[in-house]
Amino acid sequence: MTVIKQSYPSASQPDKFSDVSFRFVMRSSSGLECSVITYGARIDTLLVPDKNGDMADIMLGMRDLDCYLRDGGNHGAIVGRSANRIKGAQFVIDGVTYKIPANDGENNLHTGNPAYQNVFWEGSILSKEDTDSYIRDSGIAGIPEADGESIMMHYVSPDMSCGFPGNLDTTVIYSWLGDNTLLILYRAETDKKTVFAPTNHSYFNLGGHNSGTVLDDLIMVNSDSVTLKDETNCNSSRYLDVAGTVFDLREPVFISQIVESDEPQIVMSRGIDMNYCINGFNGDYNFAGYVTDPDSGRVMEVYTDLPGIQLYAGNHLGGNDQKGDIPYKPYDAICLEAQMFPNSINIPEFDSPVIDPDEVTYHACGYKFGIN
Repeated sequence: MTVIKQSYPSASQPDKFSDVSFRFVMRSSSGLECSVITYGARIDTLLVPDKNGDMADIMLGMRDLDCYLRDGGNHGAIVGRSANRIKGAQFVIDGVTYKIPANDGENNLHTGNPAYQNVFWEGSILSKEDTDSYIRDSGIAGIPEADGESIMMHYVSPDMSCGFPGNLDTTVIYSWLGDNTLLILYRAETDKKTVFAPTNHSYFNLGGHNSGTVLDDLIMVNSDSVTLKDETNCNSSRYLDVAGTVFDLREPVFISQIVESDEPQIVMSRGIDMNYCINGFNGDYNFAGYVTDPDSGRVMEVYTDLPGIQLYAGNHLGGNDQKGDIPYKPYDAICLEAQMFPNSINIPEFDSPVIDPDEVTYHACGYKFGIN
């Protein structure tokens, strides 16, 4: 497997981003293909076969760089330093209060700007040997070996960017693994205590990015509980046992059964947008759930070392900047965002997203593809 580097120019400003805007195309030995652009370290395309062997791009995305630059949906992006919401747009570390942008009512959502999702990363090609070394150094048990060369993205978020302390040096590696998994491996170190709680905000449609609704897809999540949101749509410290509720996805259900529920937590978000607590969380590379499209036969399993996964059904999709001729609509995609629990910086009962100076921190998420 090899990776190819291509220029990815802006149509309206062809010279402005020529030194920083690139696309990397990565093909696995079994023929799966992924492309990543340096803006937001975003997955741009993701081609996998269906039950007949026909390939389709299952990653919703934008038409070109200009459209990505004005994209508010974070399509395919690495989101952070802190993904999801932080209550009251502030937090405390070692007695110091840090105020960050209130960009979602009174709360902070996805850090602000500039953040991982709206800056250009430095992209390069990583050998299989170096990729496997990163995987071993992560200490995350259970990740298979790389299938070949990988894509490495690097960005240093400066001290007090969006109000967050510390120069946060971040590397993200995208790699095909030998079992048809697209691995996302995060590595970070800081010179001050800070929050490191990233995710990848990919919108998947296993029928193809322009095939319409995912409401007829089946989803299963390996979780006995969810964390509940407060009246501002931000995570609270309350848990809910999923047994006997619409949130019980321990056996597969149609996505429509969740989205069309009148459960207040779903209604406030105009569809499912919940943090699931992954069973068996222990810092290893654990099974989190899967989605399958009965028509195409494609199956996507999710694995991560992180404690939570945000299930979001593209409730607010829209606009006309999408790749292809068919505009995206609400519920045309499903997001499974491996993450620290939202607002965990303010909730001591949750696993802490704070990392210490000069200690290297790793996290991983893998999307494994197969046929049902």
